[in-house]
Amino acid sequence: MTNKSKIKIISFSLVTLVIIFFIFKNNFLNINQYIFEKLPIKTKVIIRSIKKNNQNSQNISTILNNFFNDYNEKYLPETQQINLNLDTKKIIFDESFRIDKSYLEFVPKKPDKAKTHFYSFFMEQYKKDIIISDYIGNIYFIKKNELISKKSSIKPNKVATNLSLDKVLDIFVHEDELYISYAIGKSKDCYNWNIYKASINYDNLKFNKLYTSKDCSSQNFYQPQGGRIEYYVLDNKPGIIITIGENGFEEPSADTIFGKILFIPLDRSDPFTFSTGHRNPQGLWSEDGVILATEHGPRGGDEINRITLNSNYGWPYASYGEPYGPKKKDPKYFKDHNANGYVEPVFSFLKAIGISELIKLPNNFSNFWQDNFILSSLWGHSIFRIKFDKNYNKVIFLEKIYLGKRIRDIMYLNDEKMIILSLEELGEIGIIKNQNE
Repeated sequence: MTNKSKIKIISFSLVTLVIIFFIFKNNFLNINQYIFEKLPIKTKVIIRSIKKNNQNSQNISTILNNFFNDYNEKYLPETQQINLNLDTKKIIFDESFRIDKSYLEFVPKKPDKAKTHFYSFFMEQYKKDIIISDYIGNIYFIKKNELISKKSSIKPNKVATNLSLDKVLDIFVHEDELYISYAIGKSKDCYNWNIYKASINYDNLKFNKLYTSKDCSSQNFYQPQGGRIEYYVLDNKPGIIITIGENGFEEPSADTIFGKILFIPLDRSDPFTFSTGHRNPQGLWSEDGVILATEHGPRGGDEINRITLNSNYGWPYASYGEPYGPKKKDPKYFKDHNANGYVEPVFSFLKAIGISELIKLPNNFSNFWQDNFILSSLWGHSIFRIKFDKNYNKVIFLEKIYLGKRIRDIMYLNDEKMIILSLEELGEIGIIKNQNE
């Protein structure tokens, strides 16, 4: 081989390496995400750990030591007692909820307007269908049997509506009616809360107002501030409970709705405050008069709370988390809720998981998983299997099940025995089945 040939080969190799480096550094065509999704789940755990802990100056040997010395840790398809199968199907959303080609990790609400980082969507079930609302208010129907098909993607049936909104916060089905909570920007970065409902049909959903708040709070378009809704009966009066967030560090005025859970009567009589002292409740479950809510802490301190009438849960004075930024010599928040006149959380995650929705899992999913709840997370990329005591005042055990994906919403299909997940990074439906059944 001549020197000229050698120079050509070396030059070609260097140019190729530079191009490869440029592609990965700039995430051209979203290649990093594509490759990451193809990796084994244990490899994903290590990569995410390196990314998360790099800012804390932890070197790779520390992270790997922690990973390989985590005794008896299980990863999908294994859990501690059963094996699970996770399947995903890409949702083909309406083109109004689309990828911005100039930066593939962002989804625009409208061209040149506010953006959200993710394909966030919410789910409910109705008879043989799943109802989905994407973050900007398009509503779709999916047949349940499409989830068990071999197709890798689903194009849901979009229905017409009379909605005009900025961001959806939750949907809920009760007695053939679809309830939706959403926010509208009343002024620059100031969003309010709304609940509307429509009789369910497959052609045109005509929504009527149940509640609209006069108050609005400063928040980013991409960041939900509460808005979870559930059916609830109080003193024989049926209504809807809704969570209202307050991320600020000052106690909101008593005459505002911020940092509260409200009860909205279905007869449209005056709403009233159910509980106070909430930061950003992102999950809500209610059954037989019991209410559980999940709530984002500041840096750490995500909470599961049992909600009771006229109780105060401590924010912005008590939290097991601390503000973002450099660590301080003394805590900013009380570390004992009860001693300071507030209700203690049933459980608090000292390491924030980006807590989201909570459901009670029927016992037909597994003989090993009895009287269990499933909690989803965003930043934690995991679901958590939880068992409470009979009064919902104590967590008996908690099992983390790492999926490697952000989970905005979760529900269970009883007849199909499937846990269904809203996976918002790629806009997918996740389907978890028990392999041992």
